[in-house]
Amino acid sequence: MQAANELAGRPRILIVDDSRIVRATVRKHLGDQFDVIEEGDGEAGWRTVLADESIQLLLSDLTMPELDGIGLLTRIRASGDERLRRLPIIIISGEEDEATRLHCVERGASDFVTKSTDRAEMLARVNANIERAVSQKALLETRSEAARSTTVDAKTGAGTSHLLMLQTEQALAFAQRHQGEVTLLLVEIDHYQPLSDQLGSRVVEQMLSLLAKQLAAKLRREDTLAHVEGPRFAVVSPGTTLSEARILAERLRQALAGAKISFRGSQLAVTASVAIANSREDSGDDAAALIAVANDRLYATPGENRVLAPEAADATPAPTLAEALLMLHKGMHEELRPHLPALLAGLQPFLEYADQELALGWSFDRLRR
Repeated sequence: MQAANELAGRPRILIVDDSRIVRATVRKHLGDQFDVIEEGDGEAGWRTVLADESIQLLLSDLTMPELDGIGLLTRIRASGDERLRRLPIIIISGEEDEATRLHCVERGASDFVTKSTDRAEMLARVNANIERAVSQKALLETRSEAARSTTVDAKTGAGTSHLLMLQTEQALAFAQRHQGEVTLLLVEIDHYQPLSDQLGSRVVEQMLSLLAKQLAAKLRREDTLAHVEGPRFAVVSPGTTLSEARILAERLRQALAGAKISFRGSQLAVTASVAIANSREDSGDDAAALIAVANDRLYATPGENRVLAPEAADATPAPTLAEALLMLHKGMHEELRPHLPALLAGLQPFLEYADQELALGWSFDRLRR
C-alpha cells in the first residue's frame, strides 16, 4: 500500500514507442522519479492520452505502426481539449534530418531527445518541460481570473460581464427589500458576423467602442452598460418600470440605427435588436435568471431592428403619477401625451378638493366630458 501511495504522488508520463528496448531504456532513466506508462503504437497512445487526464508529458517515437509520431502529434494538437493542446510532447528522434525536426516543431513538438540520450539529460529535459507546462497553466489561470474579476472592458470602455452580474444582483437585492423592480435590456447588433467579415477585427473593435458610447449617452447615471461578448451589450436599469423600459429600449435601438459609421468612404447601416426582462413581470429573482429570460426572448422569433418585451407590456399601461412626473422631467412629452386623460381622471378628486378648499373657481366640465 505504501508503494502505491508513493507511485500515485509521482508525475505520470507516457512513452509511446514500438521498440521494447527504447521503452525499457526510458523507464530505466525515469522510473525512479516518474510514474511511467507505456504504449507500443500511436493509436494506443492516442487512446491512453485521451482517457488519462493525469498524464503530464508524452514521449513519442516518430516511426510507429497504426499511427506514426507525426500523426499522433498532429491529432493531439488539433484536439479541442485545452489539456491536450498544452501537453508537453518530446519527440524521440533517431537520425532525422533538420527538415524532419522542423516539421515536428511546426506540428507542436515541445522538445527532442535521441535514443542515445543519457539519463541526466533526459531527466533534465523532462523536468524542464513539465515545469514549463505547470507555469504556463498557472499563468493562464491567473489571467482568466483577472479577466473574470475586472470591471471595464478594454475594447469598448463599457463594463464587463463580471460588473453586470454584480450590479444586477445588487439592484435585485435592493428591489426585493423595497418592493421595487429591476429591468435588464439585452442589445445585440444585427447581422454581426457578415459585418465582422467585411470590416475585419480591428475595425470591428473600433465600431463596438463607438456603439458603446452611443448607448451610454442614452442612460441614466444609475444604469450600468456592459459589453457581454461579440455583438452583445447589456444594460441593467434599477427602479425602471416596464413602461419606462420600453421607452428606453426604443431610444437605444434608435441610437444605434442612427450611428454614423464610415468605412472606406461609405456609411454603414447598423441596427440592433433589444430584448427586455423585468424582475416583476418575469419573476426574475437573480441576475442569471433575468439574463436568461432576456436571452430567450431575443431568440424566440427571428427578426431585426426591433424591441422585444413581455407580452403584458404590449398594452403600454398608464404610468403612475410619480412615473409621469419623472417622464415630464426627462422631456418625454410625446410618450406622456396618450396617458394624460387617465392621469387627469386619477387626479380629478384631488383637484376638486383643492378647488373647494381654496376657492379657485376652476371648471371641470371639459375634464368630466
